[in-house]
Amino acid sequence: MNRMRPILVVLAALAGSVMLAGCVQLHSETTIDEDGGGTALITISMSEAVADAVKEMEALDVEGGPSGDMPSFGDIEREKIESRVAEYGVEITTFERGMVDGRETIEIGYEFEDMRGLSAAMSAVMDDGGDGNDNGLGIFDAGDGNLVLRPTSYEFPAWEDDTAAEDEAESTAPTQMDPEAMQKQMEIMGKLMGAISELDISMKITVPGDIVSTNAPTQEGRTSIWTINSSNMMSAEQDMEPRIVFEGKGLKIEPQAE
Repeated sequence: MNRMRPILVVLAALAGSVMLAGCVQLHSETTIDEDGGGTALITISMSEAVADAVKEMEALDVEGGPSGDMPSFGDIEREKIESRVAEYGVEITTFERGMVDGRETIEIGYEFEDMRGLSAAMSAVMDDGGDGNDNGLGIFDAGDGNLVLRPTSYEFPAWEDDTAAEDEAESTAPTQMDPEAMQKQMEIMGKLMGAISELDISMKITVPGDIVSTNAPTQEGRTSIWTINSSNMMSAEQDMEPRIVFEGKGLKIEPQAE
Protein backbone atom coordinates (compact mmCIF):
# COMPACT_ATOMS: atom_id res chain seq x y z
CA MET A 1 0.00 0.00 0.00
CA ASN A 2 2.90 2.40 0.59
CA ARG A 3 3.42 2.45 -3.17
CA MET A 4 0.17 4.42 -3.42
CA ARG A 5 1.13 7.21 -1.05
CA PRO A 6 3.02 9.52 -3.43
CA ILE A 7 0.18 9.80 -5.96
CA LEU A 8 -2.38 10.34 -3.19
CA VAL A 9 -0.24 12.91 -1.46
CA VAL A 10 0.03 14.83 -4.73
CA LEU A 11 -3.72 14.64 -5.31
CA ALA A 12 -4.66 16.19 -1.98
CA ALA A 13 -1.37 16.37 -0.21
CA LEU A 14 -3.46 13.18 -0.28
CA ALA A 15 -2.57 10.95 2.70
CA GLY A 16 -2.14 7.26 1.93
CA SER A 17 -4.06 6.12 5.01
CA VAL A 18 -7.22 7.66 3.57
CA MET A 19 -7.28 4.86 1.00
CA LEU A 20 -6.41 2.24 3.62
CA ALA A 21 -8.90 -0.31 2.43
CA GLY A 22 -8.53 0.36 -1.29
CA CYS A 23 -12.26 0.95 -1.60
CA VAL A 24 -12.43 4.56 -2.80
CA GLN A 25 -12.49 6.02 -6.29
CA LEU A 26 -10.55 9.25 -6.69
CA HIS A 27 -9.96 11.11 -9.94
CA SER A 28 -7.94 14.30 -10.32
CA GLU A 29 -7.49 16.48 -13.41
CA THR A 30 -5.14 19.48 -13.26
CA THR A 31 -4.41 21.94 -16.06
CA ILE A 32 -1.52 24.38 -15.61
CA ASP A 33 -1.60 27.66 -17.51
CA GLU A 34 1.34 29.51 -19.06
CA ASP A 35 1.66 31.70 -15.94
CA GLY A 36 1.77 28.78 -13.49
CA GLY A 37 -1.83 29.09 -12.32
CA GLY A 38 -4.62 26.89 -13.54
CA THR A 39 -7.59 24.73 -12.70
CA ALA A 40 -8.14 21.42 -10.95
CA LEU A 41 -11.09 19.08 -10.56
CA ILE A 42 -11.22 16.33 -7.92
CA THR A 43 -13.92 13.65 -7.79
CA ILE A 44 -14.08 11.30 -4.79
CA SER A 45 -16.67 8.54 -4.43
CA MET A 46 -17.48 5.33 -2.58
CA SER A 47 -20.35 2.85 -2.69
CA GLU A 48 -23.10 2.94 -0.08
CA ALA A 49 -21.99 -0.43 1.29
CA VAL A 50 -18.43 0.80 1.78
CA ALA A 51 -19.63 4.09 3.27
CA ASP A 52 -21.74 2.18 5.80
CA ALA A 53 -18.81 -0.06 6.71
CA VAL A 54 -16.57 2.97 7.23
CA LYS A 55 -19.18 4.56 9.53
CA GLU A 56 -19.33 1.33 11.54
CA MET A 57 -15.55 1.36 11.83
CA GLU A 58 -15.48 4.96 13.00
CA ALA A 59 -18.22 4.32 15.56
CA LEU A 60 -16.15 1.62 17.29
CA ASP A 61 -13.29 4.06 18.07
CA VAL A 62 -11.01 1.54 19.77
CA GLU A 63 -7.50 2.57 20.79
CA GLY A 64 -4.98 0.49 18.86
CA GLY A 65 -7.53 -0.67 16.27
CA PRO A 66 -6.74 -1.04 12.55
CA SER A 67 -9.16 1.58 11.30
CA GLY A 68 -6.60 4.36 10.86
CA ASP A 69 -7.79 7.61 9.31
CA MET A 70 -10.68 6.21 7.29
CA PRO A 71 -12.34 8.50 4.75
CA SER A 72 -15.23 10.54 6.11
CA PHE A 73 -17.16 12.47 3.48
CA GLY A 74 -18.92 14.42 6.20
CA ASP A 75 -15.63 16.11 7.08
CA ILE A 76 -15.20 17.49 3.55
CA GLU A 77 -17.02 20.82 3.71
CA ARG A 78 -16.83 23.77 1.31
CA GLU A 79 -16.71 26.39 4.07
CA LYS A 80 -13.91 24.58 5.89
CA ILE A 81 -11.80 24.27 2.74
CA GLU A 82 -12.40 27.89 1.71
CA SER A 83 -11.28 29.17 5.12
CA ARG A 84 -8.05 27.20 4.78
CA VAL A 85 -7.06 28.21 1.25
CA ALA A 86 -8.20 31.85 1.04
CA GLU A 87 -4.71 33.21 1.74
CA TYR A 88 -3.18 31.09 -1.04
CA GLY A 89 -5.09 32.65 -3.94
CA VAL A 90 -7.39 29.66 -4.44
CA GLU A 91 -11.05 29.86 -5.45
CA ILE A 92 -13.49 26.96 -5.23
CA THR A 93 -15.48 27.05 -8.47
CA THR A 94 -17.44 23.82 -7.96
CA PHE A 95 -18.57 21.92 -4.89
CA GLU A 96 -21.20 19.24 -5.42
CA ARG A 97 -22.20 16.39 -3.12
CA GLY A 98 -24.71 13.66 -3.93
CA MET A 99 -25.40 10.13 -5.10
CA VAL A 100 -24.11 9.25 -8.57
CA ASP A 101 -24.77 5.75 -9.92
CA GLY A 102 -25.33 4.46 -6.38
CA ARG A 103 -22.10 5.97 -5.07
CA GLU A 104 -21.67 8.76 -2.52
CA THR A 105 -19.77 11.37 -4.53
CA ILE A 106 -18.08 14.73 -3.96
CA GLU A 107 -16.79 16.88 -6.83
CA ILE A 108 -14.58 19.89 -6.11
CA GLY A 109 -13.28 22.35 -8.69
CA TYR A 110 -10.52 24.94 -8.11
CA GLU A 111 -8.86 27.88 -9.73
CA PHE A 112 -5.35 28.49 -8.37
CA GLU A 113 -2.66 31.13 -8.86
CA ASP A 114 0.40 28.92 -8.36
CA MET A 115 1.47 25.43 -7.34
CA ARG A 116 1.68 26.32 -3.67
CA GLY A 117 -1.98 27.31 -3.81
CA LEU A 118 -2.93 24.09 -5.57
CA SER A 119 -1.00 22.05 -3.00
CA ALA A 120 -2.70 23.90 -0.12
CA ALA A 121 -6.11 23.25 -1.64
CA MET A 122 -5.41 19.56 -2.11
CA SER A 123 -4.07 19.29 1.42
CA ALA A 124 -7.16 21.02 2.82
CA VAL A 125 -9.49 18.53 1.12
CA MET A 126 -7.88 15.55 2.82
CA ASP A 127 -7.34 17.30 6.18
CA ASP A 128 -3.59 16.75 5.83
CA GLY A 129 -2.26 20.17 6.83
CA GLY A 130 -0.05 21.48 9.55
CA ASP A 131 2.37 18.63 10.17
CA GLY A 132 5.35 20.63 8.88
CA ASN A 133 5.88 18.24 5.99
CA ASP A 134 2.92 18.88 3.70
CA ASN A 135 3.56 17.33 0.32
CA GLY A 136 2.49 18.86 -2.96
CA LEU A 137 3.78 19.86 -6.39
CA GLY A 138 6.16 22.59 -7.51
CA ILE A 139 7.67 23.84 -10.77
CA PHE A 140 11.46 24.20 -10.90
CA ASP A 141 14.18 25.09 -13.41
CA ALA A 142 15.30 21.99 -15.32
CA GLY A 143 17.98 23.72 -17.39
CA ASP A 144 18.23 24.16 -21.16
CA GLY A 145 15.14 26.39 -21.12
CA ASN A 146 13.00 23.61 -19.66
CA LEU A 147 10.92 23.41 -16.50
CA VAL A 148 10.18 20.40 -14.31
CA LEU A 149 7.01 19.69 -12.36
CA ARG A 150 7.81 17.46 -9.39
CA PRO A 151 6.86 16.77 -5.75
CA THR A 152 8.01 19.18 -3.08
CA SER A 153 7.12 19.98 0.54
CA TYR A 154 5.47 23.04 2.03
CA GLU A 155 5.02 24.06 5.63
CA PHE A 156 1.36 24.98 5.87
CA PRO A 157 0.10 26.18 9.27
CA ALA A 158 -1.94 23.73 11.31
CA TRP A 159 -5.67 23.95 10.66
CA GLU A 160 -7.42 25.47 13.69
CA ASP A 161 -9.77 22.53 14.25
CA ASP A 162 -6.85 20.09 14.00
CA THR A 163 -5.02 21.92 16.78
CA ALA A 164 -8.14 21.76 18.96
CA ALA A 165 -8.46 18.05 18.31
CA GLU A 166 -4.84 17.46 19.30
CA ASP A 167 -5.32 19.42 22.53
CA GLU A 168 -8.42 17.40 23.33
CA ALA A 169 -6.61 14.14 22.63
CA GLU A 170 -3.79 15.13 24.99
CA SER A 171 -6.23 15.89 27.80
CA THR A 172 -8.38 12.79 27.37
CA ALA A 173 -7.36 9.33 28.53
CA PRO A 174 -7.26 6.82 25.64
CA THR A 175 -10.08 4.29 25.33
CA GLN A 176 -9.09 0.86 26.56
CA MET A 177 -8.89 -1.85 23.91
CA ASP A 178 -12.07 -3.95 23.83
CA PRO A 179 -11.48 -7.45 22.41
CA GLU A 180 -15.05 -7.71 21.12
CA ALA A 181 -14.82 -4.34 19.43
CA MET A 182 -11.46 -5.29 17.96
CA GLN A 183 -13.01 -8.45 16.54
CA LYS A 184 -15.80 -6.36 15.03
CA GLN A 185 -13.22 -4.04 13.49
CA MET A 186 -11.46 -6.96 11.87
CA GLU A 187 -14.78 -8.17 10.43
CA ILE A 188 -15.48 -4.74 8.96
CA MET A 189 -11.96 -4.57 7.56
CA GLY A 190 -12.67 -7.85 5.84
CA LYS A 191 -15.72 -6.29 4.18
CA LEU A 192 -13.68 -3.31 3.07
CA MET A 193 -10.91 -5.46 1.65
CA GLY A 194 -13.61 -7.41 -0.16
CA ALA A 195 -14.43 -4.19 -1.98
CA ILE A 196 -10.89 -3.90 -3.35
CA SER A 197 -12.23 -4.17 -6.91
CA GLU A 198 -13.69 -0.68 -6.44
CA LEU A 199 -10.22 0.85 -6.22
CA ASP A 200 -9.85 3.36 -9.04
CA ILE A 201 -7.41 6.25 -8.68
CA SER A 202 -6.28 8.41 -11.56
CA MET A 203 -4.31 11.62 -11.86
CA LYS A 204 -4.08 13.69 -15.04
CA ILE A 205 -1.75 16.68 -15.27
CA THR A 206 -1.62 18.93 -18.33
CA VAL A 207 1.38 21.26 -18.61
CA PRO A 208 1.53 24.45 -20.76
CA GLY A 209 4.60 23.46 -22.79
CA ASP A 210 5.52 20.46 -24.92
CA ILE A 211 6.65 17.51 -22.80
CA VAL A 212 10.35 16.64 -22.99
CA SER A 213 10.03 13.66 -20.66
CA THR A 214 7.57 12.25 -18.15
CA ASN A 215 7.53 9.26 -15.80
CA ALA A 216 3.80 8.77 -16.34
CA PRO A 217 2.89 5.40 -17.89
CA THR A 218 0.51 7.17 -20.27
CA GLN A 219 0.99 10.42 -22.19
CA GLU A 220 -1.57 12.14 -24.39
CA GLY A 221 -0.11 15.28 -25.92
CA ARG A 222 0.81 17.57 -23.02
CA THR A 223 -1.14 15.44 -20.52
CA SER A 224 0.52 12.85 -18.27
CA ILE A 225 -1.69 10.17 -16.71
CA TRP A 226 -1.09 7.95 -13.67
CA THR A 227 -3.53 5.25 -12.53
CA ILE A 228 -3.91 2.75 -9.71
CA ASN A 229 -6.57 0.04 -9.65
CA SER A 230 -7.13 -3.40 -8.18
CA SER A 231 -5.14 -5.07 -10.97
CA ASN A 232 -1.93 -3.04 -10.63
CA MET A 233 -1.91 -1.81 -7.03
CA MET A 234 0.44 -4.54 -5.81
CA SER A 235 2.53 -5.13 -8.91
CA ALA A 236 2.73 -1.79 -10.69
CA GLU A 237 6.34 -0.70 -11.14
CA GLN A 238 5.44 2.79 -12.33
CA ASP A 239 6.97 5.67 -10.43
CA MET A 240 4.01 7.30 -8.70
CA GLU A 241 5.89 10.49 -7.80
CA PRO A 242 5.01 12.69 -10.79
CA ARG A 243 7.88 14.19 -12.72
CA ILE A 244 7.27 16.08 -15.96
CA VAL A 245 9.97 18.00 -17.81
CA PHE A 246 8.45 20.43 -20.31
CA GLU A 247 9.54 23.28 -22.55
CA GLY A 248 9.49 26.68 -20.85
CA LYS A 249 9.93 28.85 -23.94
CA GLY A 250 7.28 31.57 -24.15
CA LEU A 251 5.83 30.77 -20.72
CA LYS A 252 5.48 33.25 -17.84
CA ILE A 253 6.22 30.76 -15.08
CA GLU A 254 8.76 31.84 -12.46
CA PRO A 255 10.56 28.66 -11.28
CA GLN A 256 10.48 28.00 -7.56
CA ALA A 257 13.69 28.21 -5.55
CA GLU A 258 15.34 24.89 -4.75
